[in-house]
Amino acid sequence: MLLVCPLLRAQSDDLPSRTIPLPKLKGTTYEMLNLISERSGYLFMYDSKVIDSNRKVKISEGDYTLKEAIALACGDAENIRTRTIGNHILLYKAETKPAEKETPAPSPAGSYFTLEGTVRERETGDPIPYCAVGVVETGMGTITNQNGQFLLKVPDSLQNAYIHVSHIGYEAQRFPARLLSENNADLYLDTRFIPLEAVIVRLVNPQKLIKDMLDHIPHNYSDKPYYLTTFYREGVDRKRGFANLTEAVFRVYKTGYDGAAEDRVKMVKMRTISNNRETDTVIMKMKAGVNACLMLDVIKNIPDFLVLGEENMYRYTKIDMAVTGDRLAHVIAFEQNPGIKGPLYKGELYIDENNYALLHARFRIHPDYIKQARSMLVVKKSKSVEITPREAVYTVSYYPRNGKYYVNHTRGDLIFSVKKKRKILSGTAHVHTWFEMVTCNIDTVNVKRFSVAESQPARNVLSETNYVYDETFWESFNTIMPEEKLSEAISRISSKIEESVAKEKN
Repeated sequence: MLLVCPLLRAQSDDLPSRTIPLPKLKGTTYEMLNLISERSGYLFMYDSKVIDSNRKVKISEGDYTLKEAIALACGDAENIRTRTIGNHILLYKAETKPAEKETPAPSPAGSYFTLEGTVRERETGDPIPYCAVGVVETGMGTITNQNGQFLLKVPDSLQNAYIHVSHIGYEAQRFPARLLSENNADLYLDTRFIPLEAVIVRLVNPQKLIKDMLDHIPHNYSDKPYYLTTFYREGVDRKRGFANLTEAVFRVYKTGYDGAAEDRVKMVKMRTISNNRETDTVIMKMKAGVNACLMLDVIKNIPDFLVLGEENMYRYTKIDMAVTGDRLAHVIAFEQNPGIKGPLYKGELYIDENNYALLHARFRIHPDYIKQARSMLVVKKSKSVEITPREAVYTVSYYPRNGKYYVNHTRGDLIFSVKKKRKILSGTAHVHTWFEMVTCNIDTVNVKRFSVAESQPARNVLSETNYVYDETFWESFNTIMPEEKLSEAISRISSKIEESVAKEKN
């Protein structure tokens, strides 16, 4: 246990001069900073790899300045530095503060700065995957990966902007971009509790809520074409390790919600990273990829579980209320009717309580019938193997901008059992293939349909496409950070990496 002298001072040039009362207590640095936040109204940002959140401290009851309170919580007061913007305080250590980064070479869109961090749950400190991270009042953004990490490249003209971070079930937060550009910081979201009056059981007809959602599509979603700049990735994992990863940046021409024409994608650049030792194990091609991501826009491509009528194949149940950002949503569960034995879907819909917008949907092929869905999921396979689907899960989320909702993130996770025929002792391998696309920018000005010649066939298997290597790589394009497990796997096979990057097509 460490006892920190209350006379120590955190070094700072801009901390507010105010005093807060603290009780006698002991705990961790993380708990102490949360208490200081409650008493002062200031929110702390820091890298938990630099400032030890689990460090044990104790203090005596008394009134402390913010400088003293921070010194008590963090220790090592001589090296603690702070920077304040609004109600946010960035904490870092003098000896570990990163050196000024070299300004990246200007991209076609101009120079930019990089924001990097990890989004965590305040109560537990656990990372929160798939948070929406966007620049306020723009269509620019990304999502956190499964480790809660994000990296966002922002034009220099937005130095004074705020970053909006949100996820279903949490209180949305805004953070100054300038503080994030200083350091890799942990950002904390609070669980948002639903007001008692919203929890009171009410007679709610779930089918009517879905009908209201469908009726409000013309108000909530754009009927005019628009462009999305998206980052896409697909990969294959096996029990014994990483097999391959394909990443790409697309320019997507999206027709309005009622457009009869298909969406079109234009390749900007891509790369494929393969584990040569695993190439002989990728013995099947999945019905997944770019086209699946586009089809997961369930507002434009209405699925059977959103088709209501006398012969509807699904039953619906209102199961909960949830929050996403500053909105309250009804959670509707659906499942195929008991009399239907084929592979349909079950899942949940999140419908905004006030404007009936669909905010989020998560669904899967019904587990009882997943084995019957092989033809739905596998394009082709080797004759020497038996393939059995085990799970197929899909998600889609929508994000508001200027009064309209746009598709923000789509993802699919497919798990299969693979067994070689006529080899009793060969065992069964489990293959996990996944794909996802995140919207990084929205453009509604001067939108024109891509020609067929410049469009990427969305139904092609992307990893089989040949491209020319481009040393400039991602430039200023936003991407999804690789997860730690994936990043480590890529590092281990770095000597055998095969990369191909498409040159940008103007």
